[in-house]
Amino acid sequence: MASYRLVELAEWVRGVVRGDPNLTITAVGGLQDVPAGGLTFAEDERNLRLALQSPAAAILVHPSLVENLRSEKSFLLHPQPRLAFAQLLTLFSPFQPPEPGIHPTVVMGEGCELGDEVALMPYVVLGNRVRLGQRVRVYPFCYIGDEAEIGDDTVLYPHVVVMPRVQIGQRVIIHPGAIIGGDGFGYVQHEGSHYKIPQIGTVVIEDDVEIGCNTCIDRATTGETRIGKGTKIDNLVQVAHNVQVGEHCLLVSQVGIAGSTVLEERVVLAGQVGVKDHVRIGRGAVVGAQGGVSKNLPPGGVYWGTPAIPHREWLQILAHLYKLPELVKRLEELEKHLKR
Repeated sequence: MASYRLVELAEWVRGVVRGDPNLTITAVGGLQDVPAGGLTFAEDERNLRLALQSPAAAILVHPSLVENLRSEKSFLLHPQPRLAFAQLLTLFSPFQPPEPGIHPTVVMGEGCELGDEVALMPYVVLGNRVRLGQRVRVYPFCYIGDEAEIGDDTVLYPHVVVMPRVQIGQRVIIHPGAIIGGDGFGYVQHEGSHYKIPQIGTVVIEDDVEIGCNTCIDRATTGETRIGKGTKIDNLVQVAHNVQVGEHCLLVSQVGIAGSTVLEERVVLAGQVGVKDHVRIGRGAVVGAQGGVSKNLPPGGVYWGTPAIPHREWLQILAHLYKLPELVKRLEELEKHLKR
């Protein structure tokens, strides 16, 4: 079990201790689950009151909230307590980096290049001429195809598949079961049958991208499918061939994006959004849950519904929709009156 002195945690997040700097912290947790001897965080007065009543030994908090407070608990003061809490969680994560080295069960093709401190865990398979940067970590049962390139400090969790010639940048995190570079869905109808269009392009994943469990990003027919720097993709997302996702986008669970669509920077697609092929979604646009995008969307707007329309219009439609039973009843009464 990990344990740290409170002053060590403060040094990690560049915070300040108020109270006992040598207090031993054995866990971190939320207000409802923090154990005795643990550390929790509070970002407003209400949560601070709950934290003071919790079994936590220390509280991570903004300095202004405890300026005039007297308490037996110790405090870790930080101007951004939620960010600091996220940083502290890494110290207590069960996913601590494995020791560098190559397990005896690893299968490696010809001409592979491995950077310093690479960790290849049991039953990893590398094709020919694979290039791994420094400190890359590959967990058990991953496959990396011929001529794939993976940048420094990238992590592939168990059962990730990286198909041939895919390029992955630095500090990328790919969660279990994700498949990068499977064939795009392309066919030509010929004499009543579906003739497969070979998918000979690639996928490029830029730096600092995170890809959730069982997400699939298809390789391009020709050219590339690209995921921009800093984009975060949730579980069970489908990105089709030749899609271009801009920097710092958010794609939430069960999003499906059809081929050759373009998402500009900082687009947010909420859960179960579907996007038609060959459309463009402008910078900073947000599409609400279960929205269906069938045409280009301008930058900066918030859209809802199927087909996706501006949020204000969607709310107006909903307001009328809920009145339909009453309107139908009034219409039936009016029709009876007209007949009489």
